Amino acid sequence: MLPAFIAKKVFTDVLMVLWQRVKQQAATWREVALSGLMIIVLVLVVRWIGLLQVQELMAFDTLSRHCPDSAAERSIVIVGIDEADLNAVGGFPIPDQTLVSLLTTLQNYSPAVIGLDLLRDLPLQPGYDLLAQILAQSSNLIGAEMALNSEPRLNVNPPAMLPAKRVGFVDILVDNDGKLRRMVLTSQSASGKLKHSFALRLVQRYLSAQNVPFQFESRAPKPIQIGNFKLNQFQPNSGGYVRVDAEGNQRLFNFCASQRPFQTLSLTEVLQQNFAPEWIRNQIVIIGMTAPSVKDVFFTSALRETLSSQLMNKLVPSTQLIYGVEVQAYAINQIINVAFKRQPQLQVWTDAWEYSWIVLWGLLGIALEILLQSPWKSLLSLILAATALIGISFFALMLGWWIPLVPAVLALSGAGLITAFFDRDLRFELEYRRIAIERTYEAVHNGPLQQLAVILRNLDEDDSPQPLRSQLQSLNEELRSIFQHMQQEMLTRSDRLYLKGNLILDLQAPIAELLYQVYNSTLEVQAPGFAEIQTYISPDFEILKRNSFSAKQKRGLCLFLQEALWNVGNHAIGATRLDVMCVREGSNYVLQITDNGLGVTSKREGQGTKQARVIAWELGGRFQRRSQTPQGTRCELIFPMQGTWFSRLRRVP
Repeated sequence: MLPAFIAKKVFTDVLMVLWQRVKQQAATWREVALSGLMIIVLVLVVRWIGLLQVQELMAFDTLSRHCPDSAAERSIVIVGIDEADLNAVGGFPIPDQTLVSLLTTLQNYSPAVIGLDLLRDLPLQPGYDLLAQILAQSSNLIGAEMALNSEPRLNVNPPAMLPAKRVGFVDILVDNDGKLRRMVLTSQSASGKLKHSFALRLVQRYLSAQNVPFQFESRAPKPIQIGNFKLNQFQPNSGGYVRVDAEGNQRLFNFCASQRPFQTLSLTEVLQQNFAPEWIRNQIVIIGMTAPSVKDVFFTSALRETLSSQLMNKLVPSTQLIYGVEVQAYAINQIINVAFKRQPQLQVWTDAWEYSWIVLWGLLGIALEILLQSPWKSLLSLILAATALIGISFFALMLGWWIPLVPAVLALSGAGLITAFFDRDLRFELEYRRIAIERTYEAVHNGPLQQLAVILRNLDEDDSPQPLRSQLQSLNEELRSIFQHMQQEMLTRSDRLYLKGNLILDLQAPIAELLYQVYNSTLEVQAPGFAEIQTYISPDFEILKRNSFSAKQKRGLCLFLQEALWNVGNHAIGATRLDVMCVREGSNYVLQITDNGLGVTSKREGQGTKQARVIAWELGGRFQRRSQTPQGTRCELIFPMQGTWFSRLRRVP
């Protein structure tokens, strides 16, 4: 039984030691990680305010621009009217007769639907009557209008002979930075009438010919349903957007899935029938302007190549000009690809998931710094983690998910770097403390302790009183043990306090319990002043339970109480009564230590008084020592019930 009992005790002791080390390390990690957590909170607040919106949109465009070309089938061809075509027909706008020839030629090749992305509210003779007849009789032809401007004079009506179900608006929405990222499918006009987009009308006609169910509600905010699924709608906080206008039925462009340019024919090529018939047959044909002089252009940073860059034989890697007819083609193509499941819908997380994602990457940055504890390793780990985060965001976008990148990178790097900075400072401070403690101990060991050893040796040789020898031996052991306790307390920054008399306090305990321990253990020490005291007024520290004190504040209160009691035990002359009180006066606590000795005889401030003033300043209060009437001394520590950081600013130490 004995070996088993010993083994169990050893195992228990080892577990206790490991647990204490874990607690001490956790306390250090908590102190170091606090600054990193503040950075994470700051990033969350900055993102919530919207200050990172532009950066997130730019990152979204950059990732989209680097996506590979899509191999998905396309059913769209663009008939672009360029500068050469304008010169051939006599300039802009295009005469009605030319449009008649263009539409007649296209209809001969049996397209599924033709979209006329030209605003034609007035006749342009010759040929208007024939054009009106073609527009009215071509059930597969969709016209355009401008309908969403709040100023009626800025809107442009469609051709009068087109019925409403074959007309769609070509109004395009751009973000505050002037870039194209959203399409509007349905919206209310200024007069309150529901309008459908040009792209939506073309998709509806094309899917109907393909026998694909397609329906949308009579109200703009309602989702659009294709087959058995619904198109995702843009929300005010979708992706990197923060509380933007999501009026109507909007949808995000997924340029990551549409990097390949569209097949394009010029007006001259169509009129001369210089193309393969399969390019037109059963396809969606969109007619629009690609002449720079007409200025039907927008900006995008999400495409590597557009018709504009092709015509100029110059690829601009960041910002591209994109023609309005291309915008319509991208909108149509993405909806059709989703309908036929050629590509996934672009989706976003809820706000809760996005902010959780940012927090997790910030916590990873903190964890890397705490675990590695090396500047170069930490920096390398942050670079690798940021690279991995960018890679995850990129592949997620390729799969159809837009997840936060910029705030996650900021949380990761910011929290990691600030944690590394504070961790470095903490390690420098601990090293400085270690050196200071070792040098102090060396000075004490080589001086007073050596002299004390000589005195003890002489006492052993002489016939000296045993009590004196025991007291000196105890003093020698206590001085030597102080070094070990100071190392444990200061270098590990543990929440423990070593006091005189080999008393070790756990500062995680309640403050009342700690003060009772200090009071009882101090009075047990044999001291001249304590020997003469006949009356002890027992203290009541329970009132302090109402406040929550930090470990540093608990340390100060314990040191103050012990120092005040030691002053009575060592310096009080003729004291027969000791009264320790902790009371509440107004909004303050008052900790009093009173004796009835001869009183204060010196005005010189010793180290104990200086220490008491520092403790009072830390608590946001004040310290005073004064004589009592008719005799005696009272030490008081007065501090507010709710100590705050700004309470210290009202007083100086």
